[in-house]
Amino acid sequence: MPRPIPLALTAITLTLSLGSCMQQNLPETPVQPTPPASKVQLWLTTPDQSKLLSSETQLSFSRDGSETFPTIAVNDTVTYQKMEGVGAAFTDSSAYLMSKMSPTDRQKLLKDLFDAQTGAGLDHARIPIGASDFALSHYSFNDLAAGETDPELKKFSIQHDQEYIIPVIKEAIKVNPSLKFMASPWSAPGWMKTSGSLIKGKLKPEYYDTYAQYFVKYLQAYRQNGIGIDTITVQNEPQHEPGDYPGMRMESSEQAKFVGEHLGPVIQKSGLGTRILGWDHNWDQWNYPIEVLNDPKARAALSGIAFHCYGGNVAAQSQIKDSFPEKDLYFTECSGGFWANNFGDNLKWNMENLLIGATRNWAKTVLLWNLALDEKGGPHLGGCGNCRGVVTIRSDTGAVEKNVEYYVLGHYGKAVRQGAFRIASNTYNAPASDLQSVAFKNPDGSKALIVLNSSASALTFKVKENGSSFYTTLPAGAVATYRWTGKGSDTPPPPAPAPDAFKIVQAEAFSSQQGIQTEACQDEGGGLNVGYVDTGDHLVFDRIDFGASGAKGVKFRVASGGNGGTIQLRTGSLDGPVVAEAQVVNTGGWQNWTTITAPANIPAGIQKIYLVFSKADGINLNWMQFTP
Repeated sequence: MPRPIPLALTAITLTLSLGSCMQQNLPETPVQPTPPASKVQLWLTTPDQSKLLSSETQLSFSRDGSETFPTIAVNDTVTYQKMEGVGAAFTDSSAYLMSKMSPTDRQKLLKDLFDAQTGAGLDHARIPIGASDFALSHYSFNDLAAGETDPELKKFSIQHDQEYIIPVIKEAIKVNPSLKFMASPWSAPGWMKTSGSLIKGKLKPEYYDTYAQYFVKYLQAYRQNGIGIDTITVQNEPQHEPGDYPGMRMESSEQAKFVGEHLGPVIQKSGLGTRILGWDHNWDQWNYPIEVLNDPKARAALSGIAFHCYGGNVAAQSQIKDSFPEKDLYFTECSGGFWANNFGDNLKWNMENLLIGATRNWAKTVLLWNLALDEKGGPHLGGCGNCRGVVTIRSDTGAVEKNVEYYVLGHYGKAVRQGAFRIASNTYNAPASDLQSVAFKNPDGSKALIVLNSSASALTFKVKENGSSFYTTLPAGAVATYRWTGKGSDTPPPPAPAPDAFKIVQAEAFSSQQGIQTEACQDEGGGLNVGYVDTGDHLVFDRIDFGASGAKGVKFRVASGGNGGTIQLRTGSLDGPVVAEAQVVNTGGWQNWTTITAPANIPAGIQKIYLVFSKADGINLNWMQFTP
């Protein structure tokens, strides 16, 4: 089904009355001014890309009136996980591309990525331990000739990373000194494995202790280069054994033994304080981390579990939390790609499943895959041939293009700081209301609320905290981040927003239809309209929310080069009661648009609406708009 055309943001200006109050009969008491209204910063991204992490006019809290519109209540007395941040991976490919930029261009890119004031504010990054598929070569930090072994790791070296990965990371740290790091291996050195290669195979049991020491040497070497690693995962995607880039299969029993009896004790003895995470693979195999954590020694050694997005449902994270509430959850990888090139669809999916979905399911981080790739999805050596980085660095011009993933992460990075706690906020999961949210409280006491309007219409709603609130409107498919300090305001409440744009539904947003076709629309806003209709053809809109008041009027945006006809709205079924009817006349052309108005009698609540062309001799329909 074609996506509906996003609506323009309707600015809601709250009228504030700042007064004063004086205790009666006590003239000697000074006048007490009403506390000023808390200001709300707003960043907005729309699916048509007309707004991209755009800083909008500030809103203001005032004393709450009544629940006129859907209300997102924020409660900072209810806290959940402590956040560690959002970001992506300094893969070999990403760091290489950045290293080839001029110092000025690279500094600008790093500020765009890691500076919260001028950029997206990323504050967490993942580093592969050795090569992944996104590398210029396949390497580990202890590569040997065939048949050689080095159980004492005398030939261990991170020289490869010192060439350009570590220098680029250190430049990023200068931009954001709070930047935290997670590291993940794709494979042990080939001589430790059953395959004798970085490709495929398992870790040989006789090298469990050696491989644990390999982790320690890596952590120590990076620390000596000025980069502390806060967490490590045991194995990237342990149930995936790729044939053309480094990987290593590890069963749950093997991971439990390696972590519980080798890696955990060695890391603890090192005094590095680095935390260990298990799994680091998809949501759909949540039984794997359960099996690992059921092992007492592994459970004691693991701080938490890491997840990827490529299979299953984000709710699996909460299954782990319910079973092992003392363990932390991390989201560590998801890649955009050229297979998904609709900005609005990608924005919605990433918000629903990652920035909102993963954090509401206990994730302390939301990390995407490559920070940067070129316009061909490279450089890479095996693996994904059409992945997309958070940004694209063009190989022909050197220009940097910010992809949808950049703006997704920026909606968190602009407003949420490390050490923030997720706090309570109600979310209206689609299709019940289509407003989805997540809220955080920063260490400085400021709050941030991220909201997705996943519906096909602009939605006006209220944000409420501690007896104060503000109104705001989000276009269809848009995302907004709201940030404020304080507990609201005692300023008298403004009137509710005028309901003259109560609900707009794009004609192309039907859930099913009979007889119609869509075509490019030349009306304002472009997009598609429905047409080529005959008498009896119809559209079905499964769930339209008419709120607490229902609708008493409807406008149709129509055009006709024929004799027009009659449009009816029916509720419940094709034979249901007629709740609105409008006559369409010839408008002088199939793209000569006009708006016609008709009375309506549509009940409150969520309704299934049938739009029936009860008589049709050429009608094009762009949208319909309901009023209370």
